[in-house]
Amino acid sequence: MMKKIPVQLNPYIKTRQAYEKLKICRSCGRFTILGDKICPSCGKSSLIKLEKKASSLQRRGFVKETILILALVAAGIFFSESTLQTSLCAAGGVTALILLWMLRRNTSAERRSYQLGKLLQRESFKLVDGLRLDREAAIEVFHNDEKQQAYEMLREIGTLVRTDQIKVEQILLLQSFVLRNDMDLMLEPLLLDHFNPDLVQYIGELTKLKRGLLKEKAFRYALIHEAQILRMKDGEQILVGIAGAAVRLKRYVILYPHLVMRYARKLPKDRFLRLYNVIRHNPQHNWGALGTEVFEIYNEKYKWDTQFQ
Repeated sequence: MMKKIPVQLNPYIKTRQAYEKLKICRSCGRFTILGDKICPSCGKSSLIKLEKKASSLQRRGFVKETILILALVAAGIFFSESTLQTSLCAAGGVTALILLWMLRRNTSAERRSYQLGKLLQRESFKLVDGLRLDREAAIEVFHNDEKQQAYEMLREIGTLVRTDQIKVEQILLLQSFVLRNDMDLMLEPLLLDHFNPDLVQYIGELTKLKRGLLKEKAFRYALIHEAQILRMKDGEQILVGIAGAAVRLKRYVILYPHLVMRYARKLPKDRFLRLYNVIRHNPQHNWGALGTEVFEIYNEKYKWDTQFQ
């Protein structure tokens, strides 16, 4: 068995949109999700956030439109044949500039999103190549035996690159760490479409440390791959832990009654007590076979236990 290493993971900084983590180099145009200020390609302190680049393009567009209006006004004034025509051209120019400014102010967010979309579409090949180089940098760090840093780099890359390869690499690194409940861990971004024993082992650890990370996708994953999990060493115990996490909320008990029922008899006392209270305090819901099983277990094991009164 591989010896696990103690680590102190840095907190994962979440953003409203995944692209907000992206930066672009003003000098060489390299995209990266890892750099702070120094470009990993050219070494210059010229990294800026992608949103800032989009805002710059937006301002540039505003300047061009302003210059165009001023040029038209100037041409109109130059070719005016009377003071009245000159005044009308000037007034029209001022009105156009005011309308342009108001339009820009009211549609600033939409225009910035538009510029951002155009930028990503135009530079899509550079973006993919930049993220590829980011992953290669993370693998190089891993080979230098800096596993914690490699994981944190892959975690950032995984914000945008949601391939199974990136997910599995993160899972394998997490499984090489001594995990604790005070760590900033995640699960849903790492869930795979196929069965993976390392992912199952990781889920098993989370049922002991941070069961709140197990949500609907995790329970569905367990149900889909239940037969394969049972063939694993300690697979049944992992499923018991998953069922124990499901009883955290009444909603999960309602959504996954068969998963809970199959492992209810082996739940630790505190988790069974939670399940018993969910059933008992919600008699209006038709619990069916699950309710029957829970009360049978209660009568067999906990009927005289004061905690269940």
